Amino acid sequence: MPASKASFSEGLRFRKLDLHVHTPGSECFGDRSVTPEQIVEAAIEKGLDGIGITDHNSGAWIDSVKRAAHGKPLIVFPGVELTCTGGRGGIHLIALFDPQRGTQDIESLLGNLGLTPAEYGNIAALIQKDPIAVAEIVERRGGLTVLAHANSTKGALNDMRGQQRTNLIQSRYIHAAEGTDFRDTGAAAERKRVCDLLDGTDSTYQRKLACYQASDNPSGENDGLHALSGMGGRCAFFKLDRVDIDGLRQCLADPDVRIRQDFELISSVYPRILKIEVMGGFLDRAEAEFHGGLNSILGAKGAGKSLLIEFLRFVLNQLPKNDDIRADHTSKLESKLENYGTVQVTLLDDTGKEFTVSRMWDPAEDHPYTTALTRDPSELFPVLFLSQNEIIKIAENEDAQIAFIDQFFDFRHYQQEIGDLGRQLEGLDKRLSESIRAFQANRDIERQILSIAKEIEELDAALKNPAFDQYSQTEVKDQTLRQQRSFLADLTQQLEATHQEYERSRGPGVPAGCADDPAVKRTVDVVREAIGSVLEHLELAAKKLKDLSQRAEDEYSKWAPRFKASKQTYTEAVQKAGGDYKNLAQKRAKQVKEVEVLRQRAATLKQKSDQIRSLSEARRKAIDGLKDTYDRYTHERKAKCAQIEGEAGGRLQVRIHESSNVDEFRNRLTALKRGSYLKDSEIDAICVKTDPGSFVRAVIRSEIFGENKTLQELAKAVGIEVSRMLTLSEFLVNEFQVEELLALEHQALPQDRPEIRYDIGGGTFETLNRLSVGQKCTAMLIIALNEGSAPVVIDQPEDSLDIRTIWEDMCMKVRRGKERRQFIFTTHNSSLAVASDTDKFTILEAGADHGRVVYSGSMDHSPLSEEVINYLEGGVDTYRAKYGKYRIDKLR
Repeated sequence: MPASKASFSEGLRFRKLDLHVHTPGSECFGDRSVTPEQIVEAAIEKGLDGIGITDHNSGAWIDSVKRAAHGKPLIVFPGVELTCTGGRGGIHLIALFDPQRGTQDIESLLGNLGLTPAEYGNIAALIQKDPIAVAEIVERRGGLTVLAHANSTKGALNDMRGQQRTNLIQSRYIHAAEGTDFRDTGAAAERKRVCDLLDGTDSTYQRKLACYQASDNPSGENDGLHALSGMGGRCAFFKLDRVDIDGLRQCLADPDVRIRQDFELISSVYPRILKIEVMGGFLDRAEAEFHGGLNSILGAKGAGKSLLIEFLRFVLNQLPKNDDIRADHTSKLESKLENYGTVQVTLLDDTGKEFTVSRMWDPAEDHPYTTALTRDPSELFPVLFLSQNEIIKIAENEDAQIAFIDQFFDFRHYQQEIGDLGRQLEGLDKRLSESIRAFQANRDIERQILSIAKEIEELDAALKNPAFDQYSQTEVKDQTLRQQRSFLADLTQQLEATHQEYERSRGPGVPAGCADDPAVKRTVDVVREAIGSVLEHLELAAKKLKDLSQRAEDEYSKWAPRFKASKQTYTEAVQKAGGDYKNLAQKRAKQVKEVEVLRQRAATLKQKSDQIRSLSEARRKAIDGLKDTYDRYTHERKAKCAQIEGEAGGRLQVRIHESSNVDEFRNRLTALKRGSYLKDSEIDAICVKTDPGSFVRAVIRSEIFGENKTLQELAKAVGIEVSRMLTLSEFLVNEFQVEELLALEHQALPQDRPEIRYDIGGGTFETLNRLSVGQKCTAMLIIALNEGSAPVVIDQPEDSLDIRTIWEDMCMKVRRGKERRQFIFTTHNSSLAVASDTDKFTILEAGADHGRVVYSGSMDHSPLSEEVINYLEGGVDTYRAKYGKYRIDKLR
């Protein structure tokens, strides 16, 4: 383990600095009574993390201000504002040194520059050296030279002209320029601000120079004096690990990501992974804290870098979709986390709320979470994870590509709608299937009744006599009255069942995390009130139905004696007739009873079959709703693809072909048709030339309702013989449940198909299937680094990439995005880690059976800087040898 706590730091963060502050050490400071303590106090009140004490040709006040700041949250940079020859009457430069330096170092510099102690603090004292010579001396002494207020009096851009100015700006000893015109809209429109002239695009200067604001703490009275009140009036944010000269040097070397003017910095809250802790296995007791920006995980082969990524995926339940990669993931967890090993992560959600998720590796218990959760972590905290080979697998599969694109916008509410409608349709499918089966059964019963009725008619003719005539008339009335009573009894039973169902219902469950939310509690009350209202009305209906049923019973009670008397008279007549007449009467009575039973069943079945129309209409509306959801889903997908395409800078074409993927329809229909002897080519024709809904409706109308016209028209439309289509239709209805056929209509809807094309050069775009592995990876990584808020965690994203594309396709995107999104990479690539300006490095080391985190922080300081060079460049000597071979100075 490292010996010092200095090996661990939080990484880079923006610190508010005013690097041009005057004190009474300058003769032009107005209020000579101001004390060092007041300067420090005012700086802290202004929210400054550091100040540069830069008096005119003086370092007299540096030590006293440093003493006043000791133990306070303020860093003091020793500095000095120098006036050297050049321009119309001298040019001002700012020299800044490390906070460990002091007054003596500044006075030594002044002496080296030729000033006498009598000239210290005098703004008019002129160093008899040109600015480049002065800057070179500052450099040799370990300082940084900045062009003071470059756009104003005594400023290099204002008071210098021609080659003298160009040489100064191009000098390697000049590290930055102060500008006071950042918010000058007129100058901005003409691109005449300091930051515009020095942004690297000017053909004269041919150099990009860091530019920042500093106050020069004016009095505000237009008197040319300096005052305490002006401190921090203009300032900038510098992204530093520690506030010192090494960190400041890094900021000036890479201002695009390291410097923000005070009005530019926007703090945003976005989801991020704060910390991972491992208990058990190869990384037992390992902890890693992550930065909200770019994190680079380094280490030798086998140190456990990829394991950190796999452990994050495990605890957040976001496993690889590809079977082979998921199997590899599981294998690593089994061998490197081991049974009962636990991974805990601390997270910050998009509302700024911090929470912890902990999970144990325990296959027997399905790897339980050891912290209370309101939802699945994959829904609670989505992350874009990619392992070393996963991106290639995504590039080779259209379904994976669509799922990949979906990660870049909030598609979850569409999936929720689709899921809700799917469950609703499953219920409707079941009820409609029952109604269709009731229709079929009722149709068969009606045929039986018709057949028996004909036999009864024949028996009626044979049995004709006055007693029979009277009885047959009363018999019809008796059957009618009993059917009505039976109907009311069924209705009562259904009402009781519905009442019991609602009595058991308590509404949807509420996650523990939402239980105390006022809006949720009010809505739960509404649901309970609704259930209570339904129960109340059901009870009223049951009471009313009981009264009505009793009235029907009363009617039958009045009628029953007359029917009984008629039946008795008929029975006596039959007994008297005897012989064949008696046998015929018995046969008729049996058939009448059978018809009555069948009619009771038919009445029940008809109630269900009568619902076919209303259920079909409800299904149609639900399917229309499902299609509408898919349409809106597609529209947002297209918009996201257009955004991805725009941000790709012309490197990609990302299109969505709406509802063109019929694979699910084909797969399901192919599975269903086995045994029907239809050819796969015929199934393909059905899938391409019609949709699941039209096909299912045609089959059901043909086979269940006997309407063949629609199926015949469909056969002609898809180019299949009618007899072959009828064969398939008959087979499907005979072999499968109606629910399975109905499910095709909504579960096999054509899906969107992505088309991703990559510019292989010269504006020639090729689809992914025609690209090399490196080009595929590049294309998918361009998409992966698209704008979004979910953390991006990738294991060695540079693998298989063309090294020439890493800067443009990865580094530039990460540099732009890391203030609004978290990136966590394992990497061996110096371009990705260093050129992207990693905010925090995490370095692992390992022995044969145990790995650990040994360093974390930025590379601005030792020992991280040496470790980064060792892991990414092979060491200082290797890098120097390469640098010398490249001859970078000759390529400028």
